[in-house]
Amino acid sequence: MLVKLLSGKSFFVQIILGILFLILLFFQIQHVNLDWQSISGASLFTLACVVTVLFFHSTNLLKARGIAILYFLTWVLCFSEIALDFKTASALLTCTLIYWRFLAAEQSSENSKFLFDVGILLSISGFFYPPSFFLSGFLVILFSYTRSVNLKGFILLLMGFTLPLVVGVQLLYLIGQMEWLNSYQYAFCLDFISFPPWGLIPVGILVVLSWIDHLHQSMTQDINKRHKYFLTFLYFLNWILIIVLYAGENTNMLAFLGLPIAIFLTRFTQYQKSETLKEVIIWIYLATMIGYLFRAELVELYQDLLGNIAF
Repeated sequence: MLVKLLSGKSFFVQIILGILFLILLFFQIQHVNLDWQSISGASLFTLACVVTVLFFHSTNLLKARGIAILYFLTWVLCFSEIALDFKTASALLTCTLIYWRFLAAEQSSENSKFLFDVGILLSISGFFYPPSFFLSGFLVILFSYTRSVNLKGFILLLMGFTLPLVVGVQLLYLIGQMEWLNSYQYAFCLDFISFPPWGLIPVGILVVLSWIDHLHQSMTQDINKRHKYFLTFLYFLNWILIIVLYAGENTNMLAFLGLPIAIFLTRFTQYQKSETLKEVIIWIYLATMIGYLFRAELVELYQDLLGNIAF
């Protein structure tokens, strides 16, 4: 039933999902004091979600866009407190645009303008969240795999990367916020992940199964789509590495994985022949994410019930 609703071409179900997401997001962050940082962060986070939904509607990687939206919105809702940090929310938005820009470039032979755009977006992302500069590893592997960069392209990439940094430093100087730059000296200090996400293991298993299924079906797929899927895989691994090295106790950094996970699981779901299996995959995912979202309440309820049992 759920698969049929989400696989339809009607926008009504997607609109309902969006409204429900906004309501739940409001309850997630309603306790925050209103200031320019929290308002900016919430706005940028919402914009990042809107951009991702628009991407789902524009890409040929996915057919069941409603399913992709469900997967994505459910994931980011669990880590929506990232919206309280406008710097990280800014990085989430710009990294989403970087990924989209790469996929758009895969459909054409353009090179120069594409590199300038990527340089600008990567610079903005790193300006707000410096560890995201390590997405350059993703870029290097991608170019060695699908593209070659000539001297003109490299210069344009460097120009695009430098321009926002120069403008940003000048703005900080004009508004008297140069202490922002002082935090950069600690930005690349290793802060290894300290929150084992055991509750997300079922989702991890589904993601691994989706990769296995993709490899099994890869010979029957369009080569352009295979390249895009490989790009998504690189993007996902690069963010896994960044999170492992720098997330520390900030579980909300997992929000950066929402886009690739939604793509992996949507493709895995849409290509299943059994409608029952599709339903099972979606409900396993939803049950896992709901359990993770309300894990504190479930632990408290369990302790209360256990405390009332007399032996």
